[in-house]
Parts: sequence; structure tokens; C-alpha cells
Amino acid sequence: MRLLFLTQGDPSALSARARVAPYLPHLKAAGHECVVRPATREDKEGEGSGKDRAAGAARRMFRTFTRRVQDLHQIRDYDWVYVQRPILPAPFFDLESRIAREARMVFDLDAPLYLGRGALDFRALARLRARRLGNICRRAKRVVVENEEVAAFVRRHGVEPVVLPSAVSTEAFAAQGGPEKRMLKVPVLGWFAPGSSDADLREALPSLFDLHSRAPFVFRVMGGTPHTIPARCPIEWKPCASEGEAADFEELDVGLLPLKDTPWNRAQSAFRLVQFWAAGVPVVASPVGAAARLIRDGENGLLASRRAEWSARILHLMRDRALRRRLIVEGRRLADEHYSVKALAPRFLALFEESKPA
Repeated sequence: MRLLFLTQGDPSALSARARVAPYLPHLKAAGHECVVRPATREDKEGEGSGKDRAAGAARRMFRTFTRRVQDLHQIRDYDWVYVQRPILPAPFFDLESRIAREARMVFDLDAPLYLGRGALDFRALARLRARRLGNICRRAKRVVVENEEVAAFVRRHGVEPVVLPSAVSTEAFAAQGGPEKRMLKVPVLGWFAPGSSDADLREALPSLFDLHSRAPFVFRVMGGTPHTIPARCPIEWKPCASEGEAADFEELDVGLLPLKDTPWNRAQSAFRLVQFWAAGVPVVASPVGAAARLIRDGENGLLASRRAEWSARILHLMRDRALRRRLIVEGRRLADEHYSVKALAPRFLALFEESKPA
């Protein structure tokens, strides 16, 4: 079969790497011809002032619209068209209906896009977005979602989705060191900015300030834009690796997943948690969303809610080698058995079969 993938970003973008790129070799090995058409290249155009960001977003939307209109002329040449998220963020465009009329469409709703995130995300706009997403789901031949929280939204529109979590290439993390990996002399605590917010970071900062008076460590922020944080503990800002994120985990001793309890975070992906598991980095997390669902406290991670809990749990993990080993072993097992490309590839390939996948 000929398969067309309309992805949000180029193959190096996080969303495309987790949702599409890992499966392409498996599809080709099964005899399918795959063509990937990203909406735009991933760039930082428009970063800076609010006016610059708005102008950059408008240019990207125009390029996306232009490219997708060109793609519409080719979709009849394909057996299936895989659409990753709505083609355009504005709720007034409906290119997906045209695709669904002319081809069998798989619609991937891998994030709770029906929820608003910012203060300017008005309720009326959120309702329009949710209505549009519901219409796309009803028209698609298949709908695939990240987790049960997003699946519940799809079911409200009379569609039974396929729940398929984002895949982690566990083989890429195999060289990170085994369960006996020694903690660095000055431990490095890691937090990833992409997919998170400053509000999430502020959930953990007071605890880190408290902890630094009791034990030395370095707090490393991966990705994002450096900005001023009160210098009450050593903070490093480091860009994420461009060729793959396994290298970002090499020097991390503890992974931090602080999350503010919001509807968006409760429905977010488990991808970052699973990456920590695959890399052999023990995790301390807020009991919100994926962490609340998947972490068994003391077995595959540690949960912390209050300020004193955060500092106590991190300190315990830094000092208890047996605990670190237990969390690493169980986390890696879960990542390999339930979230690896090897485990998920058969379910992804089944999306393009005539019979409905399990």
C-alpha cells in the first residue's frame, strides 16, 4: 500500500519522532511505500517579542496552508492518509474533511488540544476547537490517541479510538549505563523544558532551594529559553540534542517531573516519563496525569506533592543506591515491554488494515 503521512514537523521534530518516524522502517519492511510530508520545518522564526512571535506564527500558518493545499491534489494516489493533529490550529479551516472524502484517513490526536492553555484562550474559541476536533474524529476512518484521557473526549463524539502511546526508541538509550550506573560526585538533577511550562518549574524550585542547603547538586534545565531564576542553587541551561535526545540523559542522575495540577497536564503524554525510564534515570514526579497513573511509588519512581516531600524524596534518592537501582530496573522493564518501538509497531501497522485494530 501507499501511505502518506502529513506530520506537524519535520522528521527530527519531537512529535514526528515519537508518533511516526520510529515505525517507518517496519512499514517499509512490510512492503508499504511511505511518504512523509511535514507541514513546515521546525524553526525558531518569530521568537522574541510578542509582535515577532505573532508574525512568525502567521507566516508558518500561511506556509502550512499553502503546502497542504498542494498535498490535497495528490491524496487520491494513496491508500491511506495519516494526519497528525489538525492541519491548521485555527478552528475555521477544515482541510481534513476534504481528505476524508477522497481517502481513508487516520487522524492522530496525540495531545488534549480541545483544552485551552493560556489566559487568552477564550472559552468560545475552546468550544469551537473542540467542535472541530469532534467533526474530524467522526469523519476519519481511524482515530488514534495518546492515552485514555484523550480517548474519553473522542468517545463523547461517538467514535471508538485506538489508544497508542508515543513510542520511545529504547535501543538508543541502551548505552546509558546499567542499573549500577554510579551517581556523579555532584549529582545532576534534570528537567526538560519542551512540553512543560514555567508554572510547572515553579512547582519544584522552592524544594530545590531548600535541598541545596543540605546537599550539593546541579539543576540542569534542558531546552527552553534561559531566563532569570533566583540564584539560590546552581542552574545550568543546556540545549536539547538535535540528533536525538538520548545524549541529553547521559549525565543526569535524577529526573524531575514537576507538574501543576491543570486539565492540560492531567491529559498529557507519558513520553518524558518513559524516556527517563528507558535512559535508566530514576524519577521524582508530581502525582499529576501520566505520573499519577503509571508511577507506583517506591517501585518505578517517587511521587511528591508538598515542598517538604520534594526535597526529602530527592535527597533520599541521591543517598540510597539500592533504591536507585530498584527504580532503574523496573522503569527500564516497563519502557521496553510497553512503550518501545518493538512493542508498539504491530499495533501501529494494524491501523492501516481493513479490519478494525484491537
